[in-house]
Amino acid sequence: MIEAVRVLFVPPTDDERVITTLRERSDVHVETATTPISDEILELADCVVCTTTHDTDVMSFFEDVRRSSPSTTCLLVSERVDETVRDVLDRELAEWIPFAGEGQALVQRVNRLGNRIRHRKRLSAVQDSLKRLMDAETEDRVAETTVDVAQTDLDYSAAIVARYDSEQGALRPVAWEGVSEPDERLFDTDGGLGWRAFLEGERRTEHSDDEADDTRQIAFPLGRHGTLIVAEETRTDANGTKATLAEMLISNAETAFSRLDREWELTTQEAALSETETALERTQRREAVVRDILVALVEADTRSDIEHDVCKRLTNSSPYRFAWIGEYDATTDELTGRTWVGDEQTFLDELSETNSETAQTTAWRAVRTRKPAIDDDLLGDPPYETWRQEALKRGYRAAVSVPLIYGGSVYGVLTVYVGDPDVFNDAEQALLEDIGKGVGYAINAVESKKALVSDSAVELEFRVCDPQFTLIKFVQMADCRFEFESVIRETDDTLRLFFTTEGTTPESVVSFSDQSLVINDIRHVTGDGERDLFECTVTGSNVISLLLDHGAVPKAATAEGSEARLTVELPQTADVRRFVETFQNHYDNTELIARRKRNRPVQTEQDFRAQLRHRLTDRQSEALETAYWSGFFEWPRESTGQEIAESLGVSQPTFNRHLRASERNLLTALFEDR
Repeated sequence: MIEAVRVLFVPPTDDERVITTLRERSDVHVETATTPISDEILELADCVVCTTTHDTDVMSFFEDVRRSSPSTTCLLVSERVDETVRDVLDRELAEWIPFAGEGQALVQRVNRLGNRIRHRKRLSAVQDSLKRLMDAETEDRVAETTVDVAQTDLDYSAAIVARYDSEQGALRPVAWEGVSEPDERLFDTDGGLGWRAFLEGERRTEHSDDEADDTRQIAFPLGRHGTLIVAEETRTDANGTKATLAEMLISNAETAFSRLDREWELTTQEAALSETETALERTQRREAVVRDILVALVEADTRSDIEHDVCKRLTNSSPYRFAWIGEYDATTDELTGRTWVGDEQTFLDELSETNSETAQTTAWRAVRTRKPAIDDDLLGDPPYETWRQEALKRGYRAAVSVPLIYGGSVYGVLTVYVGDPDVFNDAEQALLEDIGKGVGYAINAVESKKALVSDSAVELEFRVCDPQFTLIKFVQMADCRFEFESVIRETDDTLRLFFTTEGTTPESVVSFSDQSLVINDIRHVTGDGERDLFECTVTGSNVISLLLDHGAVPKAATAEGSEARLTVELPQTADVRRFVETFQNHYDNTELIARRKRNRPVQTEQDFRAQLRHRLTDRQSEALETAYWSGFFEWPRESTGQEIAESLGVSQPTFNRHLRASERNLLTALFEDR
């Protein structure tokens, strides 16, 4: 139980009015004392009340109190402001309380002080409860501690903790105080107070049916663990501060229960682990491997750096013995080693050969299926294939291969060997599969970066006559000519495309989205019926995503009748042949009709654009580009802010905020950073 607030009244009995008022009309403990007051007595007091109707040197008295106990609240009570009161107030030694209206102001001030002190003590008790709860070794002990804090420190008249029993499908009381036995109706699954709070995850309150009984019961959900029910008089928590503290206690109890759950799960897992490696060691090792590889992926500037660093870090991480990355050429049906660590050229030559033996290796299976492939024990039944013999010579007992894929493109295959069988459990497979995805993403990123920052590029022009090509299907349905204008990547899966048409009506163009799986939300931006500008979102597998995912920058695209033409740029260092093969494999009847080398002069404008891109957030850049292509800056405007906000899927105030921020960044880069 939180101790009552202690008010020390000075002087004693010669001023019974103040003492009587405080004792009868405030919820505090009043004691009297004479001056001088000892330090021991002051330490026990929460408040000192003094009057000026006696011969005590009030100024000196309050100065002594301030020196001995600076944090103690001091109140000076008098019927009027005289010279003594003014001196005390000027020195900020005490707060003046007028004794008028039967001491109402004094009672209110002391009650407010009492509430604040009680709240502070309760808050401190709840905060201290976290350590007690986290030190508890059993769930029952957590429940008992929660009940004890609720009744003793938060002053609830009764408290009950019930845990959820999954076998019985019900709440089972496990600890209580303030009642001889818990009322089973509180936990009835047909609508009991505690059961409702548990299911709904919200606090629930019930008042007594007896009008003369001013009590209520409050049920607090303990997350998935159960419920805490407390009882109190309604008037004791009119402002809801105790309930707020109770919710803090609930949070502490949930943390303690969850800790015990995790410890139990960890103990169960550890019991099933092999004697040579604990679950914690495996987790720490995996985290270290992922952390090291993430660092490598972030710091690498080229594809060779990425592949070398990944192989090196994997090979240096137990239990991995050897790692290599191979590249598959679909044209020649060859798998060749691109990167590895160590002197394993002979072994890789055996793996790279295309024959009936190597077709069963994990690397070849992963390439052909585009899924991870595992061989948990290379020491199977003889006779052994040549590549398996070479692996066993080196002490390799198991292997796993994961394809390096991003955006539907296979950049290669990562293969890892270990010296023990049955190492690649589900967690290990998931780890390596995530690494494969990360490597694929990083390779795509550096190749895309080359396309953007290289000072020279290769320009490719394709002619596509595939009737299933989306652009051809579109122009044939709408009987028009299509021309690409610009594209903005909103997310990894969504692009915002701007294009123009000639020779059709806006209605025909808009209706195409009803028949397409990749083109959505077509909006007519502006135009006169002869040449019209449109905006749409593009999702799923589409030609633009294919280009961007392979580091290609779309420069131009037109479609009319049964033919489409696309012009793209690749960095000078890109594997042009592989890109052309990939593109032609995606679309039938596709022909490369031109290949040109383009120089990109280094200009201040590029520096400016790069600086601006660095300044803008993704949302700011998206808002600014969408507004520009939508004709927002034309006069008169071709699109309103509301229309653009709707196309972006945000509110107009949000769009306005992003647009204003991007404009400010643009002007800052223009005027302040010259």
